[in-house]
Amino acid sequence: MIDWISGTFPFKHKNTIHDGAQVVLDAAGDVKFQRLVPREFTGSFEVGIRICTDLLSEDDQGNYTHLRFDGNPTKLFQGHNLWGTNDLHGLLRETHSLLRRSIDGYLENDIDKPLVDQGAIPLRRVDINESFELGSLADCLTWIRAAEHSTRLKHRGRGQMTGSTLYFGKKSTRWATKIYAKGQEIKDNKSKQPALIGLIEPQKWADRSLRVEQVIRGPELKRRGLDLAGNWGDNTASELHQELLQKLEFSEAMNVSPAILDELPGSLRGAYALWKEGHDLRTVYSRPTFYRYRSKLLAYGVDIAIKQTSTETNVVPLVRILEAVPQGVPDWAHGTNLYFEPRRRA
Repeated sequence: MIDWISGTFPFKHKNTIHDGAQVVLDAAGDVKFQRLVPREFTGSFEVGIRICTDLLSEDDQGNYTHLRFDGNPTKLFQGHNLWGTNDLHGLLRETHSLLRRSIDGYLENDIDKPLVDQGAIPLRRVDINESFELGSLADCLTWIRAAEHSTRLKHRGRGQMTGSTLYFGKKSTRWATKIYAKGQEIKDNKSKQPALIGLIEPQKWADRSLRVEQVIRGPELKRRGLDLAGNWGDNTASELHQELLQKLEFSEAMNVSPAILDELPGSLRGAYALWKEGHDLRTVYSRPTFYRYRSKLLAYGVDIAIKQTSTETNVVPLVRILEAVPQGVPDWAHGTNLYFEPRRRA
């Protein structure tokens, strides 16, 4: 699904649209640089996208011809992003139509809508994702921890964990991959999914959802000829996601124990993992460290003084899961306000 879009709409309007401005002065006190702070625009729900006037688009009459936007348009229409559409162009047509009807100061004209219909919408960033179904939230978190140690991105190396999210190429100016448990994200940010509040089934769906998200930034969009909305076809998002996903290189599997690892603090996980693989920790750690770890792990029913025999129980099939069919929109969401599909053009 299309999860985030940054770009610029043809949008003729009279007064600047913003939520304040940041002004930089030079030593003489003159304005050196000015940047508008985007304003939050919301639809039927309490979440939306950020918009502001493109100051460089001012015309001879003192009006402005373009509007910058940044955010998740799907949330404007369905109030959550558990699932959504891959129709980027259609989604932006619907968003532009909503803005034209809603923004005070918009100047009706014969140019904006035809340009949007043609796809003349420059793009600066597009996020696309797929969700893969696992058995539970614990399974999703376990998979991510396993992938941290046994997955690398071609030419970029291993990933970087921030909280419970695994990033590859996080600081890249072109594109990045991030993998996270959707159920955990929702629990941590309930206010950002207002349509789901009080609903049980969507949370159950999310708890089984391992999400792999591709963040494609301006230089990569331009290189691929995808920096205009009109260049995105029906299958562009899914094909691009699959291509970038294939750049991840997986080991066959990694031994983990979900039940124990979910409870252990970070300082003990390394010691437990080594012990579980069959290492004698007396030869790995100093005597004080060994007994300190042993004392703490005994509280979890683990005695690292008893040497383990390496076993392949609890193997996490990293590759096989991502080769499975992605988690689709549930049948019970079709035909409800929880699933928004852009209208197809005649």
